Amino acid sequence: MFENSGVPLYVQLKNKLLHDIKQRYAPGDLLPPESALIRTYNVSRITVRKAIEELAREDIVIKKQGKGTFVKEHKVVFDANYIGSLTQRLAQQKRKLETQNLTFTLLTKDHPALEMLRSKKVLRIERVRILEEVPFAIMTNYIVESLVPDLEEKFTNQSLYSLLSKEYGIQLHHAVETIEAKGADEREATLLKIEKGFPLLSLHKLSYDAHDTPIEFSDVVLRSDMYTHQIRLSMKKRAPSD
Repeated sequence: MFENSGVPLYVQLKNKLLHDIKQRYAPGDLLPPESALIRTYNVSRITVRKAIEELAREDIVIKKQGKGTFVKEHKVVFDANYIGSLTQRLAQQKRKLETQNLTFTLLTKDHPALEMLRSKKVLRIERVRILEEVPFAIMTNYIVESLVPDLEEKFTNQSLYSLLSKEYGIQLHHAVETIEAKGADEREATLLKIEKGFPLLSLHKLSYDAHDTPIEFSDVVLRSDMYTHQIRLSMKKRAPSD
């Protein structure tokens, strides 16, 4: 069943279990006991335990003393170290994402986005994102209107960033993002089908091109129980002391 490829056996088993979980299990389901996994996959108890520990570390399963190992709620894990849309990342994870309530509005006065993007006309795009039949995010994007002629006719359910690149030749180079916690207001609760005050994450991101010109601003709120924002940190090397 497993290859002699140099990849540790417990990693191969973890990947196999992860595939099985996505195909056959729902959140809250109980995984087979260790003894059953040992027989099914013809591996040692140590290999099974290490594979389960890896799945628990990655927040896929949770071990409950005396009860067994259960599948956790499937959160979206977004790597915030690279500029890229949520649509692109979910496509890579083979998760189904749909759009509802897609609206376009042309802003010409009295909106902060005009100043942020240094433009007299900004196109506002709002949509509710549905993850595997559950409303989980409200995405609002603002982009300089002159850069995206006929965007309303071209934009459907695909990644906005992919469309900007392929149709308009717009390459986003860097961005500044802030994250805040908030409770859902009445409108957000209605759109996401949750209770007012439900905990949300609010993400604000201003993206620039290679010449440091602001191109796009996004304002996104997401259900905190379905989303994890992952940031990679590293220590800078210190200069040798005299």
